[in-house]
Amino acid sequence: MAGIGLTTGVLAVLLPILGLLALAWLVVGPRKHLALAVPVSFGAGLLVGFGAKFLIDDVINPWGAPLDWRIYFFVGVAVTAISLVVPKMLRNKRWFVRALAPLAGLLVVLAVALQINQVFGYYPTLGSLWGDNGVRIETVTTPPPDQGGQLTAQTPTVKLSDWNPPADMPANGKVIKMAIPSTVSGVPSGDNFVYLPPAYLVAKPANVPVLVLIHGNPGGSQDWLTGGRIAQALDAYAAANKGIAPLVVMPDVSAQSAANWPMCMDSKLGKGGTFLAVDVPNFVRETFKLGLGSAQQFAIGGFSFGGTCAFQMGVTFPQAYPTFIDVSGERGPTIAGGDPAIIKTYFGGDAAAFAKVNPLDVLKTTKLPTSKGIIVVGGNDSAYRPQGEEVYRALKAAGAQVTLQTLPGGHTWSVWKPGVVNNLDWLMQQYGVR
Repeated sequence: MAGIGLTTGVLAVLLPILGLLALAWLVVGPRKHLALAVPVSFGAGLLVGFGAKFLIDDVINPWGAPLDWRIYFFVGVAVTAISLVVPKMLRNKRWFVRALAPLAGLLVVLAVALQINQVFGYYPTLGSLWGDNGVRIETVTTPPPDQGGQLTAQTPTVKLSDWNPPADMPANGKVIKMAIPSTVSGVPSGDNFVYLPPAYLVAKPANVPVLVLIHGNPGGSQDWLTGGRIAQALDAYAAANKGIAPLVVMPDVSAQSAANWPMCMDSKLGKGGTFLAVDVPNFVRETFKLGLGSAQQFAIGGFSFGGTCAFQMGVTFPQAYPTFIDVSGERGPTIAGGDPAIIKTYFGGDAAAFAKVNPLDVLKTTKLPTSKGIIVVGGNDSAYRPQGEEVYRALKAAGAQVTLQTLPGGHTWSVWKPGVVNNLDWLMQQYGVR
């Protein structure tokens, strides 16, 4: 099941066709069915679809931006199909029609679910629905063997031109899950994943650079493995580059799904910025003996909430992350209610304290001439694209060496994954590998 595609392949084509046929079959019927049940069902679908859009996008607005309109359209289709099941059964005495009607409704719902998944691209395969990321994950409860014991602060970052893959280098990297101590910040972390590239998994490991990848909200660190298929992408990159790829840390930044996330900033509710700027790099240095030379060996990236986080860290902790990739991020930390809600919830009403960590405010008085970044926006991402463009302009005004990239797509994995993967060569140049 892990290899059965949900976004591409036979199932991705066949199920929508079957769903349309099932919906058409539910619609077809005698005159009374067409005159009463069908209009009522379509009305119910429109009511629920538009009602959900109004409630979620305009009233609750939990993500600070509207969802893709197609989500509500597909929800309306599902409601229409479900509403037609009972009339179809009641107006027909044939047993096989009564038996097939619920199955037809279920088929439409499955087709709708598939189409909603197509919008986000979160579950690429059938197996991913049950947590199969297509890669073996090793849970580590104690520090792994001292793989990087021969690495010191004086060991130069590996150069692609100088690296000769040893005979003991595996074909693929490895993914492990382990705890990240929050020694300095005190922010608890949940599931954290680390990708170890092939060039590091040898007796004399290469001093590879480090990339920290932040997930979205809602979501978790496993999203990079599930929706992003980042381990497979890194393996492919390593295969084309003598086994060299970054060691990638995917930390949980939700404080174990706390009601109020630390938001990648230091506030009265937690030192989320310190967790990423101090605890995570310390974890990498102590556990893997990487990044010992300088912060130049570290970069941070992320999508959506994680993109905002990467931007925040690049601005407020440039000494820790001089290089960053912000994919589909926002203009700053965001919760329902906007900046006033953040100031009240996170800073006890102290607007000046928030301004000290709000990146756009910081950029008004701070120059970043040595910082390098890429801002990636989706061409169809009407809510987040303008914010990314605003961030780009602010960084340029602050002297940062920053590039704006527009990729086809909306606020989905069709932008988020290539936003990072397509820029791996650029990252390697900043690290000094290429």
